[in-house]
Amino acid sequence: MSVEEFRGITVDSEDGERWLLIADTHVGLEVELGKKGVRIPSQSARIAQLVLDFAERAGATSLAILGDVKHEIASIVESAREVREFLDRISGKFNKVVLVKGNHDGNLDLILSSNAKPNVYLIDSRGFMIRSRDGKNLLLLHGNSKPRVEDFMNADVIIMGHTHPAILIQDVTGYVMRAPVIVKVRVDKSVFGKNMYNTEVGATGTMNIIVLPTFNPLTVGMDVFEIFPKDLVEVETILHYARTWEILSNIEVYLTDMTYLGTMDILARIREEISEGGYDVSWL
Repeated sequence: MSVEEFRGITVDSEDGERWLLIADTHVGLEVELGKKGVRIPSQSARIAQLVLDFAERAGATSLAILGDVKHEIASIVESAREVREFLDRISGKFNKVVLVKGNHDGNLDLILSSNAKPNVYLIDSRGFMIRSRDGKNLLLLHGNSKPRVEDFMNADVIIMGHTHPAILIQDVTGYVMRAPVIVKVRVDKSVFGKNMYNTEVGATGTMNIIVLPTFNPLTVGMDVFEIFPKDLVEVETILHYARTWEILSNIEVYLTDMTYLGTMDILARIREEISEGGYDVSWL
């Protein structure tokens, strides 16, 4: 597996663990596709192998999946079997496997209880905290639910999934492809907190929100221009409270190999110039 194929990040915690952080594995997606007439072999083993390959390469000792571990919202027998197979393959390779519940993870607790593993932990969608080796408090959640106020107050960085960010890339021949991306949003913590909790929470300074792409290889994601310049109330994302459409210059976009593409305001300008028939490089 090449680095370019990986859709996650690693973080060293102060207790000596190296955490592999991914989101939105959507195990069992092929079950839903099969109902629609799209016949795809089971992908559980492939997704598990992608996780294990990168963990070995990165030296990761623990794993956190930040929501939407499974795809079927109301779990059925077939998707439950896929989830159990996936967890069977990965759980023995890590000291800890933490699963944060996402909006697709209904009945995940029942699936886990039928195949309990001592090192697999299920956390509600408000997430959990780890402290990085460099002393930062990282709040890991799915992104569909508000975090606990005390966690938000203590957090330096929020790492989330849920929105599946991707970007459209066009080459000189006109070919267009969509690539998953990692997005960093810098926000005023006071404004963010007041918007989210509808009251002053006493937060100060700035904080970063890291948005991870979907990990499932059958999915690419949603164009960043359909996420960050808009108020996605219907998506139920905490990014709504960050009012990202007002701070495009504070939003950085990276390919999954960490190639820096630019801030959203510059990318928006480039897209506008392309739509007008070409690039104007005089401002570079």
